[in-house]
Amino acid sequence: MTKTASKSTAKPSPKSVSKPSETVLKRDVQNMRTELADRLLSLRAKHDLSQARLAELAGVDRKTINRIENGHFSPALDTLVRLSSALAVTPSSLLK
Repeated sequence: MTKTASKSTAKPSPKSVSKPSETVLKRDVQNMRTELADRLLSLRAKHDLSQARLAELAGVDRKTINRIENGHFSPALDTLVRLSSALAVTPSSLLK
């Protein structure tokens, strides 16, 4: 008995993706920082937490909370997870 493998010769064509301009990337990053800042401030207020108390609960520095809320800092994933855990939300909900 001979084994035959059927090979597909048609390759899917990759979609053309163009590189966004630096201006667009900077704008998108700033927009995301602003959205994160607004969500974090809103959730902190909802839980009636000061920046210092949230920082304590999340295990981060208070200055980090301040810099995020003022849109001056893009937090690392572990910081987002810590903040979301302290605020009892999912990390993705901070970024939506």
